[in-house]
Amino acid sequence: MARKKAEETTEEVVNTQEVAEETTEEVVKPVSTKKSVTVTKGGVSFTLSDPIMISAFENQGYEVEE
Repeated sequence: MARKKAEETTEEVVNTQEVAEETTEEVVKPVSTKKSVTVTKGGVSFTLSDPIMISAFENQGYEVEE
C-alpha cells in the first residue's frame, strides 16, 4: 500500500501600508475680554456680552451697536 505524502505549502502574505504623514496645526485665539454690545430692532434694545447670544440676535435681524 503506497502512502501519499500530503504536500504542505505555506504562503506568506505581506501587507504593506503606506502611512501618510498628517500635519495638524492648532490655531489658538487669545482670550478676549467680554465686551458688551447693544442690539436693536424695531425700537427694542438689548445689551449683551455673550458672543453666542450676540450672534443669535444678529441672525434674527438685530443691528449691533458697539
